[in-house]
Amino acid sequence: MKPIIGITCRTIKNDDRDILKVNKSIVDYIIKSGGIPLLILSDMDFSIFDGFIFPGGYSWEKLDEKVLKYAYDNDVPALGICAGMQLIASMDKFGNVLDNCVSIRNNKHQSKDEYVHEITINKGILLDILGSNKIMVNSRHNDTVNLNDNFLVDAKSRDNIIEAVHIPNKTFILGLQWHPEDLHDEYSEKIFKYFIEKCKK
Repeated sequence: MKPIIGITCRTIKNDDRDILKVNKSIVDYIIKSGGIPLLILSDMDFSIFDGFIFPGGYSWEKLDEKVLKYAYDNDVPALGICAGMQLIASMDKFGNVLDNCVSIRNNKHQSKDEYVHEITINKGILLDILGSNKIMVNSRHNDTVNLNDNFLVDAKSRDNIIEAVHIPNKTFILGLQWHPEDLHDEYSEKIFKYFIEKCKK
């Protein structure tokens, strides 16, 4: 049976109305990789999900914190993208979220280009997935995260910005600072396929 992947949404304002949105590219990658995407629109029974994705945006929301704590406490695979990575890097060892973000000075990480800079990948989960210690990524963020003992760093950019993290001693809780859902290359495909495979177990 295909795993059900819960995707948290982002709230945007449109004519004084709150609109919940999710990037179609994330949905497409989940389907392509063998999963069933399902939007998490409110606080609900999270046990119906086999994995979670926390997408990018200006920031995460309170519901993201609840979902991540559930994933942490119940060892459910999770993938965080951009703000989703910052959410994961802000979690303490008890699954509680304490904001761990700081603004990047002289920001060169905000670009609409498809490939913006190279990252160096350390030995660990991400290297196992990609099979390469250097790749090019896109970059659309104004913040970075402080290093702490709650996560391990999987990749950095040349200017020492943390680009990927994972939570140790869990099946799979990985955060990526870039947007693999918007890149149609072998590395993005490997990330989503690996994540979906972890959700099947």
